Amino acid sequence: MAAPATAGTPSERGRRERFIDWWENRDPDINIQRWLGVAGVAGLAAAVFRQPVLAILAFAIALVGLGLRLWWDHALDNLTYSRHFSTTRAFYDDDVTIELTAVNAKPLPLSRLEVVETTSPNVVVTGRQMERSTESHGFLFRTMFSLGMYEKVSHRYSMKCHRRGWHRFGPVTLAANDPFGMVQRRSRIDSVDGVLVYPRVVPMTELIVPARQPLGDMKPAAPLVEDPMRMSGVRPYVPGDSPKRIHWRATARTGELQTRVFEPSATPVAAIFLDTITFSHLWEGQNSELLELSVTVAASMAAQMLEGKHQVGMYANAPIPNQARTVRISPGRRPGQFTRILEQLAMLVPAFGDRIETMVSEELSRLPWGASIVIITSRVHPGLQRTLLRLSRSGGFQRFVLVAIGEEPRLSPEFRRRVSVYHLGMEERWDEIAQIQLTRIA
Repeated sequence: MAAPATAGTPSERGRRERFIDWWENRDPDINIQRWLGVAGVAGLAAAVFRQPVLAILAFAIALVGLGLRLWWDHALDNLTYSRHFSTTRAFYDDDVTIELTAVNAKPLPLSRLEVVETTSPNVVVTGRQMERSTESHGFLFRTMFSLGMYEKVSHRYSMKCHRRGWHRFGPVTLAANDPFGMVQRRSRIDSVDGVLVYPRVVPMTELIVPARQPLGDMKPAAPLVEDPMRMSGVRPYVPGDSPKRIHWRATARTGELQTRVFEPSATPVAAIFLDTITFSHLWEGQNSELLELSVTVAASMAAQMLEGKHQVGMYANAPIPNQARTVRISPGRRPGQFTRILEQLAMLVPAFGDRIETMVSEELSRLPWGASIVIITSRVHPGLQRTLLRLSRSGGFQRFVLVAIGEEPRLSPEFRRRVSVYHLGMEERWDEIAQIQLTRIA
């Protein structure tokens, strides 16, 4: 039989140390030493002057102080908070439902729990006023909860998607207040998530990259020439297929013979280069309206070309936060290509990076023979014209198409002869334009 613990045993020393830590802890909003000290003075005065009222007051002060301290110690115990979005990918003008949920899994109720979400500046919640954050480049979204014992409460809100980009939520701060409003317990949750809103995609009135072949660039149902370097998929084996085409890994996976299917070598290729620089000098900043219109044109043009069976690539001289310095998506038209283009265009942020003519020069040698190069820019300066003229002379088999956004550009006579130039003015805002109608000027 074990001997009873004495005053010097480790268990009692541990309890004594925990009590000292609890007693000397200065983190809580309530100073338990001060409250119990005041209660002790009131109790001593009640004993000296024999006043029962002072004794009751001393007991009440001690009881309230201990109660507030215990509330502070356990207010956030077994408290969980979560956010849920109806979708994590949305198109322009969609409505996304946000569900904020708090669960209080303990016998201590929380009459007032304030939840403060830090959001990115592009977040707009219907019917709610956002506050500007003084600590970060963003806004604050406040929600109030009242949780009873073992209660779960959810609030739903609607977010309007009126801007492309990452609509971020988090980190979040939880602030629980006691019923008397005297003590507050705060906690921070660093989880961050949100909704990615794609740029606007609107119809285009014409295809500015015409067909190369007399009968069009679209591939026939049974292509005459196939590119053995571009496999588009697999299909079940049929008698007459070459044994060299059998896809043995797919055959082992499915249990039936599978044949490789290749893309035709004459599939048209288009590379879209988006210039995100809207002014010539860094100190001038960015024209956000021009930039958003340019992004809308790029997304709409990519949609039109992919629908027309083009292989489409997207390049932009702007960074993706925490990912890449520029956008570089090689031409393709496999499933997911358009989604990848939209995601990259949605995430890019204004920056004064490389000039677009530099990017075109770097990528030209990597593009397939006969590719069409489309440059979307609001700055058709002489340097860009000289570079495109030089590349058009040396490339030989590439076609260059320039789309000027904003003011109508001044073009040199030789540039007009060699490069197809289209123009889109600023008569309509990027968020109001119903269809894109480009005007041919060269």
